[in-house]
Amino acid sequence: MLLACDASQIEWRTILDLSKDWTGINEIISGEDTHSKNQEAFGLPSRLVAKVFLFRTIFRGSGWSFANDPDFMHVSTSPAFWDDMNEKFYKKYSALDKKHHEWKDTVMSGKPIVGPLGREWSISIHRDFRGEIKIPWTTLANYPTQGTAADVMMLARLSAHKRVNDAGIEAKLISTVHDSIVWDTHEKHLQEIATICDGVFADLPKNIKRLFGYQWDTPMACESKAGPNMLHMTKL
Repeated sequence: MLLACDASQIEWRTILDLSKDWTGINEIISGEDTHSKNQEAFGLPSRLVAKVFLFRTIFRGSGWSFANDPDFMHVSTSPAFWDDMNEKFYKKYSALDKKHHEWKDTVMSGKPIVGPLGREWSISIHRDFRGEIKIPWTTLANYPTQGTAADVMMLARLSAHKRVNDAGIEAKLISTVHDSIVWDTHEKHLQEIATICDGVFADLPKNIKRLFGYQWDTPMACESKAGPNMLHMTKL
């Protein structure tokens, strides 16, 4: 049987911690449904739209891009409408917005962005068709978030592999895809490994502090699903 242990909202939780945006962090700590809250606060038509909007907005999607995106055109094709949505989002998560602008200033000064776990990102500056310098908003918002999330997943993967081996469980770690750790094991071990992975993610903040000296404040979690193949899986 295959078991996939997927990190919960890895990009969202990563950028919240990098920016120390306590509005978002406290929503997670208190167990609130961020997407439902944002649907209501921003006047969006559904929780799904609010969810997809969040995961695009943390990478600085522009009003024009939302207005021309098939995932959002049924809501509005007006760039001004989506610019207003962006403004509401960044007003609510103001520390996140501030962090993006800090990274922008770093990039525009020709310096690399340095993450708290030691990784660096050098981002090139280009000019548009008019010859004017273009701020690479999407790239500078994406690289530190995705790169740090990859480092966090690396730590989770190594920790999970060690704990499963130490427990003497017959299982193979066969794949990691972005935010998912996939195991091949007997059906009788599924819940045991899922429980181990729950512990791995819960322990990530203290292990990040121990290994990198960085205070990670955002709770981390995972969700597990299992099945005979990746197409037919059910949540544990």
